[in-house]
Amino acid sequence: RKNEVISFVKSGLKDLSISRKSFSWGIKVPNNSQHVIYVWLDALTNYISALNFPNKSDKMFKTFWPASLHLIGKDILRFHAVYWPAFLLAAKIPLPEKVYGHGWILDGDEKMSKSKGNILDPIEIINQYGLDPLRYYLIKEVSFGNDGNISQSRLEDCINSDLANNFGNLCQRVTAFAIKNCDGKIPNKIKFNEEDLKLLDKFKMNINLIRDKIDNQDINFYIDFVVNMLFETNKYFNDQEPWNKKDNTLRLNTIIYTTLEIVRKVSYMLYPIIPQSSINALKIFSIKEKEIEFSSIEIHNFLKGGDKIDKIDILFKKIEKKND
Repeated sequence: RKNEVISFVKSGLKDLSISRKSFSWGIKVPNNSQHVIYVWLDALTNYISALNFPNKSDKMFKTFWPASLHLIGKDILRFHAVYWPAFLLAAKIPLPEKVYGHGWILDGDEKMSKSKGNILDPIEIINQYGLDPLRYYLIKEVSFGNDGNISQSRLEDCINSDLANNFGNLCQRVTAFAIKNCDGKIPNKIKFNEEDLKLLDKFKMNINLIRDKIDNQDINFYIDFVVNMLFETNKYFNDQEPWNKKDNTLRLNTIIYTTLEIVRKVSYMLYPIIPQSSINALKIFSIKEKEIEFSSIEIHNFLKGGDKIDKIDILFKKIEKKND
């Protein structure tokens, strides 16, 4: 898309009329009622008029402009990456720092559209499966920036495998086990060994890389990291067999603490993607939404020993597929 914009500019720029008289709808040009303002001039100015421009001293404008990122559909790239910067430069207004064109959601090889009647109705999907699962599925399934195919069947698979089995099940089983074996409290006496630290350190060692990937819109790396950590943590909990460590309280406590810490870290990381479900998971620790701080995922002993562990409801209901 960068090459597309550069190629357009290199081919030679021509004057652009900012009014039209081939139709009547639109904002009329002052002193000329036959012309209306070209929609790709007046629509683009909404980005700054919504921030109370032309009052450049307004708090909204000072806080949010220039935009750190303009996220747009790839089919309106020229208007945002050529015309809009030209308008801003002419008006001596700072440019957005980055323009990123995302792809389309496809049905087979075709773009979804109402006219073709090939859309998956998002309201119907939300009513049936919930908003968070749809958000998660779209972010995981579609390579960000590219076109992506989606289907109801793959959505159901994603909910069952990633959300119900991998995340939800981990939260439920470690919480139930901790309540039963640690008097319903975060373990006090713990001692991390090499296997515990190998898992916990992955958050600390990768936090700067994760930030860099997000700053470059590599959301797929972010979600893959979370999914892999959930998979490894489920395996860790199974392999460590805390149910066979009841004669070794220190080891039992450490396994539980390590797993609970990763539940907290992952819930923090999933908060921008599935906010309500993450908040529900954090009720285990009585952590409120305003207390979520991304940088704390690199802390190994954030949870305080002796704090109460709360039982939570099932986060994601497993979907019984018709062909199962």
